[in-house]
Amino acid sequence: MTAISDFAVKQDAYNTQIGTAVDDIATQITNLNTEIATLQNSPGTITPEDQATLDRLHAAGQALATKVQALDTLTPPPPPTA
Repeated sequence: MTAISDFAVKQDAYNTQIGTAVDDIATQITNLNTEIATLQNSPGTITPEDQATLDRLHAAGQALATKVQALDTLTPPPPPTA
């Protein structure tokens, strides 16, 4: 193998890793949005169970933001233009 093909193999693995992470984050966001819609469509006042769900959704949203920020730090910046 040449240095270029070695690099390509490593980069393919890296791209797969990032793709998996992005897919997982997208699924989590979809799930959170579904739960939020369910809460928005519930009639009446907020129950203790609703508040617990809101608290859990808030924590999950913060965790997702942290994951996205961590993912962003893994992505190399674009190469400088000549």
